[in-house]
Amino acid sequence: MKFHSFQKTKTLSIANYLSLSNKELAKKLSECEYRYISCINDSFLDNENFIKCEIGSISYVLALICKYKGVKNEYFNDLDEGYLSGECSVGEEEFEELNEWLSDAKQIIIDSSFFTHKDSKNIMKFLEILNMNIVVADENIQQIQTDYELSELDELDVYDGAVIYQVKSDKRYIKGGVSFATVAKVKDGDKIVLEGDGFSYLGIFKLDVNTHSTIAFVGVGKKSGYDFKLVKVSKA
Repeated sequence: MKFHSFQKTKTLSIANYLSLSNKELAKKLSECEYRYISCINDSFLDNENFIKCEIGSISYVLALICKYKGVKNEYFNDLDEGYLSGECSVGEEEFEELNEWLSDAKQIIIDSSFFTHKDSKNIMKFLEILNMNIVVADENIQQIQTDYELSELDELDVYDGAVIYQVKSDKRYIKGGVSFATVAKVKDGDKIVLEGDGFSYLGIFKLDVNTHSTIAFVGVGKKSGYDFKLVKVSKA
């Protein structure tokens, strides 16, 4: 499957937080007719175009997009749309409306987290099946191999507790809103340690009252695995 440069056309973005991944691309998207699906409300984009899903559930979202589009494949016929819809928290009526909207859409934006998602192979096959121009927001990659078969969808990971989102950045920071501070039991200026799956990070927590997500944003030089991490938070 080949990836493409952004074209100014009707576009669906499924990047996690496009304006953090690529602010210039988010600006170009805002000048088009668009919708975006994410677990995070991107403050740079219009809220009326936002469809909220659960963290890490994009595999379920894409599977249902394929199913609602009527893709001729027994794999999609056998999917339980009620279960998948409930797990990803995008309603069946929303999928029906989105399917109609997508009828003349030409392009989908993703980000590099799709390559580290535990169900990445299925995700890439779903994107290939949809046969739209795929744009990678934050990585210069030309193509990938997708010469494999669809497999059973993985169960979603549970993200109950303190969750962080890794942002590739030259600056180190931990920034979160009141909701994250409450869950993590931290306050502005605390020196804290974040520990998760293959992840350890020491930094100063900065409270941002304008951040309404339950997720904290962590500036890292190099990402570790999937962008979202369920972490244990302790005072340093």
